[in-house]
Amino acid sequence: MTEVPPFSSTVTAMGMPFVVQIQMPASESVANAAVARFHDELKWADEVFSLFKEESYLSRLNRGEISVDECPEEMFEILNACEWYRAKTLGGFDARRPDHIDPTGIVKGWAVARGSAALDDVGAASWMIGASGDVLVSGEGQQWRIGIADPRVRGDPTGHPVVDVVMLGGKLRALATSGSAQKGLHIWDPATGQGAAHYLSVSVMADNMVDADAWATAIAAGGENVLSAALDAGMEAMAITAERPDGTYGAYASSGWPSILPA
Repeated sequence: MTEVPPFSSTVTAMGMPFVVQIQMPASESVANAAVARFHDELKWADEVFSLFKEESYLSRLNRGEISVDECPEEMFEILNACEWYRAKTLGGFDARRPDHIDPTGIVKGWAVARGSAALDDVGAASWMIGASGDVLVSGEGQQWRIGIADPRVRGDPTGHPVVDVVMLGGKLRALATSGSAQKGLHIWDPATGQGAAHYLSVSVMADNMVDADAWATAIAAGGENVLSAALDAGMEAMAITAERPDGTYGAYASSGWPSILPA
């Protein structure tokens, strides 16, 4: 029997591509409509939480022009979640900057998780969303082979070559990767107030996208102590620690990390 390729579509929001693949949807028109709804959710989240759009609710809030009560109720939800993760991650995840609030460490993952509800009604065997280093799958149906980009290779948003390949699905249905491969030292270290350089990259797998996104950011920002806290919280993680003189790299992976490459 010939394997039917998945329906695939790419949309752009938040300045990045989001790839949606759906295995055996009810029809192509149903799949296209679901992707359009997913895209609308991403665009709405960007209008609320973007730090780059002057008229977003978050930009206006940071300038003191409006209060949280004048924002969509999801603003309070996100800010409350940021404080919860700050406590849970030993301060590794911290949305508080000296002069503004920056919750972007969880907004993308939250928006993907929120928008993915549109894909649950397409009568599909399973689906996958790829979001520039973050991946969410339906958790049902097939397991998805996901490559993790080599952080030593800069300027390649397609994620080639890879340092590992994992199977995503079932209990571990969300994967997030944070690091400096594409954007330099853009992750803020709350302890120093500078760009974090604890690891070349950090990948976290969890049962939901927001946990994976928040913990990956927190470990990249806070280092070894936060990595230990993530494992205590039930996350699976892999950290690329350093590049060696011979061109190889040091890495750490938790005991349940589902790599399918030879050790």
